Amino acid sequence: MKYLQQFLLLMLFVFAGEAVYAVVPLPVPAGIWGLLLLLSALVSGVVKLPQIENVANFFLAVIPVLFVVPAVGVLEIFGDIAKIWPIMLAVICITYLAAMASTGWLADFMIRMKDKKSKVQSRK
Repeated sequence: MKYLQQFLLLMLFVFAGEAVYAVVPLPVPAGIWGLLLLLSALVSGVVKLPQIENVANFFLAVIPVLFVVPAVGVLEIFGDIAKIWPIMLAVICITYLAAMASTGWLADFMIRMKDKKSKVQSRK
């Protein structure tokens, strides 16, 4: 019963994401809206991690299986991709490095902000 409740809670956020997608005229996928709503609920404490943890861990365990179908699809169109693979590889490398650098800079910025906040609080 616990797993069913956790699954239904996650599906509530999926449905809420679909609803936001239907209402908000931004080019953001419904799944992203659902994840943002779930994140805000977790951060605000409306939803506690133990309320979804077991089902979320299950989904994380099976997520590699979900990438098998796209990989097979890529293999089916490999003949078409073979003509432009150097360009695709360059784009993948550049975007990977940009994402890694921006994530590092953001993490560094957040750590510095946390340190400043703790210094201000320790002075009080």
